[in-house]
Formats: sequence, structure tokens, C-alpha cells
Amino acid sequence: MSEKRDYYDVLGLKKGASTDEVKSAYKELAKKYHPDLNREAGAEEKFKELLEAYQVLSDPEKKANYDQYGHAAEGFQGFQGFRGAGARGFDFDFGDIFENMGGFGEFGFGDIFREAFGGRGTRAAPSAGSNLRIDLNISFEEAAFGTEKTVHVERVETCDACKGKGGSGEETCSQCKGHGVITQSRRTMFGIFSTQSTCGKCGGTGKVWKNICKACNGKGRVKVKKEIKVKIPAGIDSGNHLRLHGQGNGGSRGGRAGDLFVMIFVEPHEIFKRDGSDIYAEVPISFAEAALGTKLDVPTLKGEATINVPSGTQTGTIFRLRGKGIKEVEGSGFGDEYVKVIVETPKKMSARERALFESLASEEKMGKERNGFFGRLKKKR
Repeated sequence: MSEKRDYYDVLGLKKGASTDEVKSAYKELAKKYHPDLNREAGAEEKFKELLEAYQVLSDPEKKANYDQYGHAAEGFQGFQGFRGAGARGFDFDFGDIFENMGGFGEFGFGDIFREAFGGRGTRAAPSAGSNLRIDLNISFEEAAFGTEKTVHVERVETCDACKGKGGSGEETCSQCKGHGVITQSRRTMFGIFSTQSTCGKCGGTGKVWKNICKACNGKGRVKVKKEIKVKIPAGIDSGNHLRLHGQGNGGSRGGRAGDLFVMIFVEPHEIFKRDGSDIYAEVPISFAEAALGTKLDVPTLKGEATINVPSGTQTGTIFRLRGKGIKEVEGSGFGDEYVKVIVETPKKMSARERALFESLASEEKMGKERNGFFGRLKKKR
């Protein structure tokens, strides 16, 4: 058997730390290593070690004996040490430790510890099922107008064959004789030291099933694959999530099912870009259309719309189409569409087009404007 670590070291404290310091250190470490919250190998043993250290150092009498005699104090009268998860006579108030810390997911820390440590050999209380998460990709249009999608989820459900009980024909556990705990005693130089731990056969209930359910192998729950229809509201965006109550993993011992979180990811569009409920598009126009003005058909989410482009329009000019954007997901209004016109300079020209541009370039007005421009530059110098 390996030598016990110093209780202060277990909690990361200096010897002689105050009760408040012990309590604060335990709060943080218990959240990190509780086996219901940390599935890593060794987390459960680490948590038990933390709990043992806390039970001693948070009790003034036990702490005083430990500070003077170390682990040898475990044999003193009144120093009962750590009695193990689910032990009888274990009156430690976890609700007090985690008071004012807020919930964790869909249940509080009080629920976690009640389930983990049981209640003096009685059958464990119902516990809620865990939540599930899936990612769902949808198109730009589906996000804009809303849709219904079918998702496939593997989840845990209550076994129909045994109604979640795990078996039938309840009888007294032969290993713990119905007590729910196993008592172990060892002799020390200070006397006999006894510890109690949860019975591994009955899980602390004191009862076992005579006939184990074959459908779930006594677990009371089974894995199933489900198809679930998800309604996607119009206006949803990437990063939003939908919460489907009761569609997560089933609870144990009659507890309610967890929830299913559907995380939304919207695929990019080849034309439109989005910012909230507004959308943006770029539309090319010719040099002649920009110079002379034109009526321009532009794309929208619901087809084409026509905008008036005035003469002399410069590249980068933005036109606003009110109410042509995306529906507000939490309201009844719609965003706007912004269209930026990009004046395209021809890269290839026919002989006639080139002649027209050369004629335009030789116009006196263009020459005067050019001279005026260079003249202003000379004055600035």
C-alpha cells in the first residue's frame, strides 16, 4: 500500500492553513476532479484523496490532532478519518461547500454529490441524463428563409424491457448483507481503525436483482439511434444553437432526459455576404453605364430588383435596398441589402471601341480638366 500524501500537499496549501483557505482550495479542486465531471483515468482516486484531506482539515479537532501527529492521529478517538464514498454516518454537507457557486449544466453540485455518495445505504435518487451536441450545416438560403432538417443522433434511452430498473426480483445483496457498504478494519498502534466503502456489487443500495435484464445487461439504459426533425427558424446564423428539450441522453432511475443542442453553421454564398440581418453584394457595370447612367437589374434573395444608376456613378458606389435583407430571428422585421457597383474597365476592345475611346480622349474638355488638375498640383508645390 503506498504511503499517504500530506493532506496540506493534497490541497496545495501550506501547513497550518486556515479553515477558509482549506474550504476555498477544496472547492476549486473538487470541481476539477469529481468523477462525474472528469472522466480521465485517476480522477476518481484523486477526488477521494481530496475529500479525505478536506474532511480532516475542515474539522478543528481532527485538524489539531493531524497538525501534531500527522497520519498517526488516525487511531485517536474522535478521529474517524475518511469513511469513503457512500459511507454510513457520513454527514458532510456538500451543499454548503458549493453554496452560491451556481449550477453546472442542468444540475447543481448538490445533485452531483448526492448521486455520487448516496444516502446511508438507501437506493440512489433519480438523476437527469446528460446533454448532447451535434453540428448542423445549412445553406445560406435555408438560414435566410428557415427550413426543417432531419438529424441522426445516437443517444442513451431508458430500457423498455425493464422500464429502466435493470432487472426483476429484488433481493438482499449477499456481499454487504443489505447494508450497502463494506466495512474494513485494521489495527494500528492507537487502536482499531475502520473504514466503510460503497458496496461494489449493489452500488450502495443493499439490493440486487435476481433476474438481470438481458436487453440492457442490468444497466437500465440502452444505446439507440434516432432520427429527429429540427425546425430551423428564418434568420438563424452561424454560431447560434437550438435546444431540444428531452432529446439528450435518458436519465437513470427514472430521472428526466437531457437536452440536445444543435449548433448551426451556415455555408457561404457565392454572391451574398452577411452581417447580422443585412446582406451585401457586388455588381459589375460597364464604363458607359457608369458614365451615362442606367437601370440595373441586381440579385436579391427573392429574385431580381431594379435600381437606377445615375450618370457619373463612380466605382464603389453603394445602393441600399430597404427590407431586402434577412428576417430578424427574434423579431418580425427584415434587414437591408447593400449593392456595391464596380465599374469594369474593358481589357479587350474592338477596333470601333478603341476609336471611340481615342476620340473621347482627344476632346478639348478632357484636356482642359487634365491641365487644370496638373495646374493645381503645381500650385501646391
